[in-house]
Amino acid sequence: MSERIKILIRENYLQVLFVFIAFLAMVLVSYFYLSNIVSRQMLAIGEETMNTMQEAVGASLTGSELVFTNVVQSVEALLHEGRSNEEILAYLFEAHDYFTGSRAAMADYLSMYAYVRGEFLDGSGWVPPADYEPTSRPWYIGAMKSEGKMNVSVPYLDADTGQMCISFSQQVFNGQGEELGVVAFDIQLARVTDYISRQQIANDGHGVLLDYNMVFVTHHNPELVGKKMSEVGEDYELLRQLIQRGGTVSAVRFMDVDGTDNVSFFRTIFNGWHIGIIIPRSSYYAQVRQMGLSLSILGFVLMAALSYLLVRTRVDKMRSEEANTSKSDFLARMSHEMRTPMNAIIGMTEIAKNADDSEKIDYCLAKIGSAANHLLGVINDVLDMSKIEAGKLELSETEFPFAELIEQVVTVVAVSMEDKQQELVIDTGANIPEKIIADQQRLAQVLTNLLSNATKFTPEGGKIKLVIDKVSETEKTCGLRMVVQDNGIGITKDQQKRLFHSFEQADGSISRKYGGTGLGLSISKQIVNLMGGEIWVESEPNQGSRFIFTVYVEKVEIIEAEASGQEENKLANYDGLFRDKHLLLAEDVELNREIIQILLEPTLVKIDCAENGKDAVHMFETTPDKYDLILMDIQMPEMDGYEATKMIRLLNLPRAKTIPIIAMTANVFREDIVKCVAAGMNDHLGKPLDLNEVLKKLQKYLHRQNDEEKEGLIWH
Repeated sequence: MSERIKILIRENYLQVLFVFIAFLAMVLVSYFYLSNIVSRQMLAIGEETMNTMQEAVGASLTGSELVFTNVVQSVEALLHEGRSNEEILAYLFEAHDYFTGSRAAMADYLSMYAYVRGEFLDGSGWVPPADYEPTSRPWYIGAMKSEGKMNVSVPYLDADTGQMCISFSQQVFNGQGEELGVVAFDIQLARVTDYISRQQIANDGHGVLLDYNMVFVTHHNPELVGKKMSEVGEDYELLRQLIQRGGTVSAVRFMDVDGTDNVSFFRTIFNGWHIGIIIPRSSYYAQVRQMGLSLSILGFVLMAALSYLLVRTRVDKMRSEEANTSKSDFLARMSHEMRTPMNAIIGMTEIAKNADDSEKIDYCLAKIGSAANHLLGVINDVLDMSKIEAGKLELSETEFPFAELIEQVVTVVAVSMEDKQQELVIDTGANIPEKIIADQQRLAQVLTNLLSNATKFTPEGGKIKLVIDKVSETEKTCGLRMVVQDNGIGITKDQQKRLFHSFEQADGSISRKYGGTGLGLSISKQIVNLMGGEIWVESEPNQGSRFIFTVYVEKVEIIEAEASGQEENKLANYDGLFRDKHLLLAEDVELNREIIQILLEPTLVKIDCAENGKDAVHMFETTPDKYDLILMDIQMPEMDGYEATKMIRLLNLPRAKTIPIIAMTANVFREDIVKCVAAGMNDHLGKPLDLNEVLKKLQKYLHRQNDEEKEGLIWH
């Protein structure tokens, strides 16, 4: 690992650590800030609940007090009128029936009674036992101590109902202000205590009611009811002290008798009693904990995402830097690879111009042709790689004899091997199909790349072997494995990792020593992948290399009586081939027009030239029957080839629909060919032109127009 890579990795770790610390700080700050907000919110909810309780309990007790006050006033009114005890008892009976009746029933009412002029009067009809002494009862004693004011007793358990009750009692006087007795009113606290005990905050907790003596009137623990707060425990004693100081108790933490960690709220109501809510601390702060957990998870996710993005960005930057370095090296190699043959072409052209000897001129032309073919190969590699980078590399499958593929490849590499006196051994398995369906040109390109590399890196007199066998087979397809083996310089493990990458070579010194663009293996890998196979290398330094790849092709069934005498790939003699035929050539470059005219001169074809698409349309429209075929360049001024073809097809002339139009352009991608056909062209010729291909296309359309028209190949 290089020092630069180590530094970059260390920087990545530091960045991730920084992100972790930053997000941890963010989570902590957010937690404390939001927990403070949630705590204040919970406190506000607690205070609001206490206010509601205070109003509800106060309203309930105040209602009972008002009823009792009316009863006392009514009894005093009877005394002022001098009514008898019998009349007062009758009133108490009537009031009792009223409060227990259906129209004005009081849920809290128990009974009303009085002790007047030494006689006990009970509105419910209760007859006390013989030993019952009213003047010794708490209600009577409390009223006498209150000296004319209403007295409220401490809560007690009613002997009949077993419910917590309180008694209101007050002295009554006659018209002269003479004290004549005491009136009392008993109510039960069940509704109040039930309401208080059900109070909760954060869906948990319970209510508490204390009388003015700090005795529990209600508590979720029945054992504490009736006991003083000071007798229960140390924490309750501290609460009692806080309550009796007169302050509001809000969210005070204390430990209950059962060991529960609680939070408490308490208020003192109008009659000196105290109401409160006790909540387990875990429930009270549950939202805070949930918020903290949510923040932690969110923070961790964000931290992980940002860390990933930082590392990914860093890695992409490293790769980008490596790619830029590779592309810079590639451009340097391309400059060398292009300038070298161009230098040869220019130099040999100058030599040929100044030469008088025909042999010397032939020699220069041969070198120019060789350099031009090399330059064309470099350009094709670049174009292939540009298609790969754009994701537009496609296969064009045709049927062909497998032996033809091998012959094509050997023809290309034979010259280089002969120059280095290398031996090529081809071992083709007997079970290889005679004919297959695949992209012949691309498959040949892969084999040519591998064999050319083997030739390049194998010393003079070395041996190169091509082994082809079948590895799998189905009814319609078969898998082929091809191995190119050499005894050259070999490749290290580290170099093998970069072999099939775009714009890279195993070693930067290779280009300087052996030449090459570094694109061949990358292009080969893409082609092999498109054919459903894979490619790899087995090599050791100074031990040679084995490049192995697999492809999957379709088999072709061989028919015994195949037609013989098929048309040769190359036309041996094309003199006078297109006599009496007339072409319209649309080409804006004068040199290209001259090349076409000279190449086709032996065919005796007549050629008229248009320098742009607009002129081509005009010339055809003027004399449509004069021309048998149009060669149409694409990139032209005034009007390009696409537009010119469309204009010709739209002309209101019968010949405009049938005349063959062949594109002649350097745009050789599949989408370019499709675009030509869509514009109304019949076929396509790629630049630089291959004379044999030009002749075949012209022969196809010039000699077979009648057949094509019969088959309906007419543009509409």
